[in-house]
Amino acid sequence: MTNLEYIERRAGEPKWSAESFPRYFEIETVNACNARCPMCTIDDWHRRDGLMATPLFMKIADEIAEYADVVKRVALYRDGEPLLDKTLAAKVAWLKERSVKRVGISTNAALLTPQKSEALLQGGIDEVLLSVDSLVPSVYEAIRVGCEFEGVMDNCLQFIAQRDKMKSTCQVWVRMIRQESNKDEWPEYERFWRSKLRDTDRVDFRNLHNWGSQLVNFKPLQKVQTEKPCIALWSLMVIFANGDVPMCNVDYNNRHPLGNVRDQKIGSLWQSVEQMHRRYKHMQGERDEIDICNGCTVWSEDKLEVERMAA
Repeated sequence: MTNLEYIERRAGEPKWSAESFPRYFEIETVNACNARCPMCTIDDWHRRDGLMATPLFMKIADEIAEYADVVKRVALYRDGEPLLDKTLAAKVAWLKERSVKRVGISTNAALLTPQKSEALLQGGIDEVLLSVDSLVPSVYEAIRVGCEFEGVMDNCLQFIAQRDKMKSTCQVWVRMIRQESNKDEWPEYERFWRSKLRDTDRVDFRNLHNWGSQLVNFKPLQKVQTEKPCIALWSLMVIFANGDVPMCNVDYNNRHPLGNVRDQKIGSLWQSVEQMHRRYKHMQGERDEIDICNGCTVWSEDKLEVERMAA
């Protein structure tokens, strides 16, 4: 099958399919962070988009709401720390009022005060991922540079307690980014957090990935396979704070732009010839011809997330 034949066949498919509208979204409502972690690419960011404008967010939310029956999750974060957005709880509520099934965030928890916790829970948030990379203060603070261990632990534990007190159905994930300095901690880490959580919550680790072969001095913890087509091209749309849509969640400098949702519809971008071409390359075993797909390990290192996105 040629690239053109693939595009024509997919474009003619009836109703909803993986190529007609994304099932998952990562919306970066704020492009800033309070931490400087060595496994992050923040010092290489060319973007300084600041806070997403409210009218733009409302446009995105309304378009997603049209497909609320097929969209599985909207995550209100990407490359920044979402709690820097003072209107975050209102954005959660806006999506929930539009029948979006699952709305979540991932946070380093340094700013997760009781007031913000209560606002998020009242807004109807469904999922909060707490990024805590070690139970050893010195190891943690060497990884999450700018975050203070005791304060973060207090914030995480009070959020869990507040969630339980409010009888919220919000699911808590606690996650370690496993790397050389903490790679032997996992058994104790899992035992500690599992004792604090509900059976429906999750504790997991994700091995350090290479940001689409863009992370300098990357040292993998294990050999991973990257030949298969990437699931993100059929399931996940990332939207930056200025409305730009990159190829995927590792394209942090928008080197492979798809367009901008300010003046284009989400469905049109998802069904575009450019996106179809990228899928075709992956299906043909030619993913290495796209520079950031060549050797990318992000989904190989996050098997739990792949399982969820494939479901």
